[in-house]
Amino acid sequence: MKDLSINLLNEVNYLHKRFTKYIIVILIFTFSLASGVEKKNASLAMLLCVVPGGGQFYTERYIPGLIISSTELILGYYAYKYHKEEDYEKRNSLLWWGFFVFGYSLADAYVGAKMYGFDIEADIDKVSIKYTWKW
Repeated sequence: MKDLSINLLNEVNYLHKRFTKYIIVILIFTFSLASGVEKKNASLAMLLCVVPGGGQFYTERYIPGLIISSTELILGYYAYKYHKEEDYEKRNSLLWWGFFVFGYSLADAYVGAKMYGFDIEADIDKVSIKYTWKW
């Protein structure tokens, strides 16, 4: 029985490592394909939110991506810690906050993809007001 559990654990570790490698390769491929695109795909940005901050990195908004990813990872770590300590009230509270941050990440990635390339500021020197009078 002990050998069976050790073999099962080894196989799970092997699959985890292999799955992680494939996910990393897919993400790198997706980011490299999308980097030269003038317009970003909102559906892909929302899909990449499965990775903490992925949608923000896809839309080239790195600071919000770092903030969101670090927040999600910290909330997840402490939720796991409180789960191990069997403090379910704190764990549930952190999980709700994590879902809130995830929802915000989805909305922010969607808006960021739709507004990608719209960061053009108006040159105030080129704006003028002209009045004409016709008699």
